Amino acid sequence: MQKLYPYLLACLFSVTSCSEDYLNLTPIDQVSSDVVFTDQGLADAYLNNIIGSLPAGQYNSPGAGYGNNYLLASISDEARSKSGWVPSNSVVRTGNIQPTNMGGLDIWGPAYTSIRNANELLAALPDADFDEEFKTTASASLHFVRGWFYWDLVRRYGAVPVLTEAQTLESDNLLPGRTPISEVYDFIDQELRLAAEGLPNKSDAPVGALNRQGAIGLHARAMLYAERYEQAANLADRLINGEDNDGLELFGAEPANAEEAASNYRELFLSYGGNVETLYEITFLPPERAHQFDRGNWPVRWRNDNGGQTDPTQELVDAFQTADGLDIDDPASGYTLQDPYSNRESRFYASIFYHGAEFSEVSPSRGEPFIDMEYNAFNEGPGEQRDGNASITGYLVQKWVDPALGFAPEGVSRTAWQEIRFAEILLIYAEAENEANGPSEMVYDAVNRVRRRAALPPLADGLSQDEMRQRIRHERRIELVFENHRWFDLRRWGTASEVLNATFTGIRIDRDGVPTAAEGGPQHVFDPAQLTFSTFQTGQFENVYPDRYDLLPIPLSEVEANPNLGQNPDY
Repeated sequence: MQKLYPYLLACLFSVTSCSEDYLNLTPIDQVSSDVVFTDQGLADAYLNNIIGSLPAGQYNSPGAGYGNNYLLASISDEARSKSGWVPSNSVVRTGNIQPTNMGGLDIWGPAYTSIRNANELLAALPDADFDEEFKTTASASLHFVRGWFYWDLVRRYGAVPVLTEAQTLESDNLLPGRTPISEVYDFIDQELRLAAEGLPNKSDAPVGALNRQGAIGLHARAMLYAERYEQAANLADRLINGEDNDGLELFGAEPANAEEAASNYRELFLSYGGNVETLYEITFLPPERAHQFDRGNWPVRWRNDNGGQTDPTQELVDAFQTADGLDIDDPASGYTLQDPYSNRESRFYASIFYHGAEFSEVSPSRGEPFIDMEYNAFNEGPGEQRDGNASITGYLVQKWVDPALGFAPEGVSRTAWQEIRFAEILLIYAEAENEANGPSEMVYDAVNRVRRRAALPPLADGLSQDEMRQRIRHERRIELVFENHRWFDLRRWGTASEVLNATFTGIRIDRDGVPTAAEGGPQHVFDPAQLTFSTFQTGQFENVYPDRYDLLPIPLSEVEANPNLGQNPDY
């Protein structure tokens, strides 16, 4: 359907270009569908190409709208991106999303291309002379693909056309209208049921392949977005306590101490695939398939160029609790801004590069192998005078950063994108069950399993439903940090306008009377007693979230091609 209407108009005014002979030409660089759908090997390659269109989420990873230019963290309260050309800065956070430019968030064209390809193969499978096992798995995989893309379309744009057949010039629904949101979710519900019925268990599938547990996990997530809480909780429980668990568990579920918990959590995101916690993932195998997360986010002294594209905010850092499980504004926490990185919870040490954090045994280009965020020091940190590739907030992302790659990695990043993890399933269950029935013992157990893996104490007893709701939202914020959930979570909770219309802050770290290297002092200072910590703001930290952002606009080219689509409000 994409751009089809202008094409038809062009045909009316150009008899020569749209003559019968022209339309019947066969491209010499393509294999016709008549061949693909009668040869199982070609059909399998076509299927793999469709599955390969499912996106990953790291910075500069495949898939439009999923992190190809930035992590979605940098349009939420989690982080800022340093470069003005990055569309999170030039379009999204300035309130300038338009039908002609969505700042990298538009997936309409790629999604409907994948859906069309899936529709074509689904239509061909029943009559094809293929192995029944192949037909069953292929059909289930295609239902997964359609379920994924329709879920991602509806959460971005709201009501969208549901197309179950590949359109042709003779189609009755060549210019379809938009299907109501509830009916889109009905279709997703159906698709993911069919996917789960035909896919193998994770334990029987190759690493990185679509599997039954991934389909059920996506189903639970989609039903949470649909606010079908009982169904979401039941689906999640099938994976937690039911026969569909198939050995799923939190990686490092029972750490001996906080140090082990931090190590386990860090190691989880260095997985190249097949982790016990992962239900659905995108794997990489350089040089044929790699992402560029390390190039875009490594500390600058280990890179020489680029780097620092996802810089955590002070507000995110402040959201991490202390090792005792207390919020830092609790007087009993012992937190002080003059020693801000001591006695913090384990996930902080595995998620954030901060001043004094150890990065790698690989020698940096200048000095000790520790992150140096000192203000105006030309290392990894911010300032009026700074390395242009350094952090602008005084923090860097640690998740997925692979120190085993050596100095200045380029085109070799292969840490898997773990789209659905068992920790998220526990939090889906907790949120859905709490919304449906309140803070039951099962809700506590689900949240506390996530906290126990982080070596944190359990939640306090006696929470109200709203108090539990806030604790679950906090756990999602921390446990799933940088995994592209936060922006969408704030939208579905109805709190995006409240949270994201703000100016966030960074950390300024100055020497407290200690001479600089130019003055004969040390090159790096990490002792908090010799430093002064304060927060600061710049125009780069400002964020605008208009109410219209609760839905993205339909691309202008699509609205012009199909007047039955209409446009979302205020665009």
